[in-house]
Amino acid sequence: MNNEDKRLEALNSYEILDTSPEIEFDNITFLASTLCNTPISTITLIDKYRQWYKSKIGIEATESLRETSFCSLAIEKSSKTIVVEKLMEDADFRKVGLMNGLTDTGFYAAVPIKENGTGLILGTLCVIDYKNNSLSEDQIRSLEILAEQTSKLFEMRRRFKKLTKNNEYLHLRYSELEKFAGVISHDMKSPLNNIISLIKLLKDDVDHKLSTDSVDYIDHIEECSIQLKNYIDGLLNFYKNDNIDFTLKKELNISHLIDEIKLMQKDFTNVTINYQSDYDTININKYALIQILNNLIGNGIKYNDKELVEIKIDFNENASYYIIKVIDNGIGIETKDYLDIYESFKILNVKDRYGNYGTGLGLSTVKKIVDKLHGRIEIQSELKKGTTFTLFLAK
Repeated sequence: MNNEDKRLEALNSYEILDTSPEIEFDNITFLASTLCNTPISTITLIDKYRQWYKSKIGIEATESLRETSFCSLAIEKSSKTIVVEKLMEDADFRKVGLMNGLTDTGFYAAVPIKENGTGLILGTLCVIDYKNNSLSEDQIRSLEILAEQTSKLFEMRRRFKKLTKNNEYLHLRYSELEKFAGVISHDMKSPLNNIISLIKLLKDDVDHKLSTDSVDYIDHIEECSIQLKNYIDGLLNFYKNDNIDFTLKKELNISHLIDEIKLMQKDFTNVTINYQSDYDTININKYALIQILNNLIGNGIKYNDKELVEIKIDFNENASYYIIKVIDNGIGIETKDYLDIYESFKILNVKDRYGNYGTGLGLSTVKKIVDKLHGRIEIQSELKKGTTFTLFLAK
């Protein structure tokens, strides 16, 4: 690849040709024209067969053929700043000047705009006058500084576009993964429920005909199936929340809501769920609150080694937040695990009262919903005594 091919490849990597005007670049041409006291200033990019203006002052055209371009000639003649005080007295520039309507006088100065790192020339920042002119050392240095800033703007723009593309790609991949996980979880749930039901029927039918080892094997299959079912349920709930509009709120009676949740937990025995509050109502998304409380209460029951499981729910509020506490008398959580418990698929080395490990989705689902409700969650826990989760949910 020759140098011109490399230069064009670098230019195209910025994806800037034929884009709309941008104020950041227009500010630079304005300053260049003002500082050099010239009627024309452009940020010119040299394409294969044309020159194209990213920004321009004093001319109407947006592009022109490369053979009529002062800037193309400038980058061919030098990789440094070029100043032509009497343009029509320079043999090379005179030819281009005549093609642009100049006759006896003219002025041109340009600083190359280079790609950071490679030094490949993308185009120029130039100033043009219809009469002969000159620039002081300060004016030339000012023009060079503006060209350096233009190069940095190009680089920032290229990086931003790359980051935007990467972000869009990651968002697309995440959405696809989310849909895949939801579909797979949903499709697995029905056959898994059938397996669990068949295992129970099998146990009832042949329990007395099997050896102790065979019964243990069947029990293990049932235990693994139930654990997998819990995992799939958690996965479905985790991804289902992404499709819910949590801004849809309505006034709920807290006491009635707690009664609904108690019914959902009715399969657990030796469990008391007590609720106390001086307030009756809360204005919130019902599904969100049920999901949060169901998970916290369910954890308080499962991760509990007491003969009688006690769950207390306390509701309060201030000017900005509804404040809900869920207090259990369970096994507690170690301080070092406080942050890990909210991480998706992070499973602590702790079994519940039924001998199963968690799914790593319950509390991450709670955290996800609380974040969407513009709230926060705090935890206080003491091993072997219990845990208090405090929810601050924005009004």
